[in-house]
Amino acid sequence: MVTMIRFYNYFLFLGLGLLSVEAVVDFEKEVWPILEERCVECHQAAYEQAGRMKNPKAGLRLDGAAHIMLGSDDGPVIKVDHPSKSSLYTRVMLPFDDDEHMPPKGDPLSMKQKEILRKWIAQGVDFGTWIGANDGIEDLIKKRKEKKYIPEHITFFQALAGDLSPLAPKIIERLAAETGLLIRPIGIGNSLLEVRMVSSGIEFDESTLGTLMPLQDHLTKLDLSGTDLSKKSCSLISKFFRLTHLNVRQSTIDDSGLKALSGLKNLISLNISETKISDYGIKPLLSFKNLESLHLWKSEVSDSRRQFLKNRLPGVVVTP
Repeated sequence: MVTMIRFYNYFLFLGLGLLSVEAVVDFEKEVWPILEERCVECHQAAYEQAGRMKNPKAGLRLDGAAHIMLGSDDGPVIKVDHPSKSSLYTRVMLPFDDDEHMPPKGDPLSMKQKEILRKWIAQGVDFGTWIGANDGIEDLIKKRKEKKYIPEHITFFQALAGDLSPLAPKIIERLAAETGLLIRPIGIGNSLLEVRMVSSGIEFDESTLGTLMPLQDHLTKLDLSGTDLSKKSCSLISKFFRLTHLNVRQSTIDDSGLKALSGLKNLISLNISETKISDYGIKPLLSFKNLESLHLWKSEVSDSRRQFLKNRLPGVVVTP
């Protein structure tokens, strides 16, 4: 009976999520307050209390982005784009009297809090500019290697980088100053980089992408939400051959621009929500052989063509 209730509750909340307005979740404003208030007490760096060391339960720390993605002693707690496969979410959805329900003390999370977690994971686990605590990451990765457990996303990006040398910090600092963009490594010890818009007041055009060309070998995550993207801009983006995550939500990208991106062979996540991409421009999406996640919310792609994409791309999570 408990199992039936559990699955009923899961599908009830999943249904509520599908019906809700798919606004982008802001980690620092919406997710972090939940973790800080209800989770971090048990899942933070080790500390001494009354002469005894208090270690994070199950080896899981939720006080920093890198720690969250590294997961617990038992493995990852988040699978990007898949709330139903992420224990960080599924355990808060368990019945209150279940031994594995989280948090174990106090009231269960509210429906709103659970939905925030679900949407955040479903939308790609975007931390924004938030980093949080990053102490001990290198030692933790070393320990996980000894246990032959390294989260899938870390091994993926390590393989993608290969023997690529890190870009000199001075070059990164100069490009960040020239463009006004946030430029940072995707993780400690990894030479690949992330670039994102952090202010709507930043002027962005084709010349900005030209300025970023020294990152051609290193760029793997690019967030250009809300920018003006011409076909030429998209052609420049296609030169970043290690690009795996591209977010052009609310940008001016059109069908011709999407076609210009078809050379991105390593792309695994694409967000074209709230753009002018239409039924006539979706064919290039079939060329992204490694694509795992596609966000189409409020684009001009019709329901019938969305279903077409789901049928033709069975391994891709197409939302909504």
